[in-house]
Amino acid sequence: MIFNSIDFLIFFGIVFSLYFFVPSKFKWLFLLMASYFFYGCWKIGYLVFLIVPTILIYFIGLKISQTQAKPRRKLFLIFGLIPGLGFLVVYKYTDFLGGSLYSLAGLFSPGLKYNPLNLLWPIGISFYSFKLVSYLVDVYNENAKPEKHIGYFALYVSFFPQLLMGPIDRAVNFIPELKKKINFDMERVLSGFRLVAWGIFKKMVIADRLAIFVNEIFRDPAHQGINLIFGAYFYAFQIYCDFSGYSDIAIGISRILGFKSMQNFDFPYFSRSMTQFWSKWHISLSTWLRDYLFLPIAYAVMRPIKTPRLYKIKAETWGYVVGMFVTMFLGGLWHGPAWTLVIWGALHGIYLAVGYTIKKARKKFVKRIKLNKFPILRYGISVFITFNLVSFAWIFFRAESLQKAFLYIKYIQLVFNGRGTAYLFFNLAMTAVFILLEVLYKNREKLPVLQRVPAVVKAVGFALFICLIIIFAVDTSNEFIYLKF
Repeated sequence: MIFNSIDFLIFFGIVFSLYFFVPSKFKWLFLLMASYFFYGCWKIGYLVFLIVPTILIYFIGLKISQTQAKPRRKLFLIFGLIPGLGFLVVYKYTDFLGGSLYSLAGLFSPGLKYNPLNLLWPIGISFYSFKLVSYLVDVYNENAKPEKHIGYFALYVSFFPQLLMGPIDRAVNFIPELKKKINFDMERVLSGFRLVAWGIFKKMVIADRLAIFVNEIFRDPAHQGINLIFGAYFYAFQIYCDFSGYSDIAIGISRILGFKSMQNFDFPYFSRSMTQFWSKWHISLSTWLRDYLFLPIAYAVMRPIKTPRLYKIKAETWGYVVGMFVTMFLGGLWHGPAWTLVIWGALHGIYLAVGYTIKKARKKFVKRIKLNKFPILRYGISVFITFNLVSFAWIFFRAESLQKAFLYIKYIQLVFNGRGTAYLFFNLAMTAVFILLEVLYKNREKLPVLQRVPAVVKAVGFALFICLIIIFAVDTSNEFIYLKF
């Protein structure tokens, strides 16, 4: 049951119709049952992998808060991370790790062959596992109080709009949202539905139409010439519209039900640097990686360095470079058990590390060529470079194997061969229109003209927008890209 399916439309229609009639003290139970039903529709057995870790970590969190001795608290934390990450590691990475180890051993003992277990990992496990881990670490570090109501905690973990693909809201922020009294608010509900419609437009009209061109290019990159460059660019917008579209729908549904969920995207392709890109792309994940991976690793690297510099390099630089590379490497692996995703993560780790180390040199260079006197030009060049670095890395993210990724890069040429010209120009026009609409949508409150539009005209415009979605939508059966992660 995906967001862009008829089944979900029926499901949410029922939930929405009943939700505001349920007494406030039972709303959590109604949403919890709806969330478990939603997840069970994928496969009833998946509920075990959701409910069991939820219960274990709920009680472990309480135990940590009741324990004063630091060694015992740490022991409980480690014990809690086993169910928090255990299912994720076992079901998602067993075959990947097994196959990689057997391949390495095969260099010394030819003939070794790994027989995959073909474990099917529960959908959404990467996202709700990170919720569980962040909650437990926050309780351990005393950044959050343990939740005493198991129902609200279970609802936080399984809340159906966020369950499959986030956003990965923190318990300290979202559990209070679940506890507040919710009344029907027409303006809030309409705002939520508008955001849902915008997300569906991004997914079903933009992302799914770009996918037609992108899939063909990646399937057969030979002799495609310059189409390969556009294929990488279009995939950048496809995955953005696909994933940010999902996030918009999830945040919109949360808003309809009365809850505020964290923003997950902030038009990242207008970023001036890789650091800024990761502050605007998949924000809930990037902040999670920063707080629970990068900072602990960086401090662990810096702590043993007793002098201001090691090999003439500042201790902070060592911490940042090592911490960022390891974080992005593991971030790539989090996306899935494939070397293409590991390389994608490693590339971003290199981008960020290099960008940090040459930061001062960049500023000096910009000043020397007097580019700082032309801020618009400087901004345009920075955005162009950042977008191209990101788009290059997306090739590895999209490719089915490392071999196919390198073949894709090998075949890139600045040669216009005329193949798929109609699709190419149509996609260029559609992407340009989307960028314009996105800019207008994000700045709608700053445009006084839009504020003066009568409510009737807005209603008619929204109805026309829905009609356009129905007319231009590709297919309601296309799954979201991040569902496989």
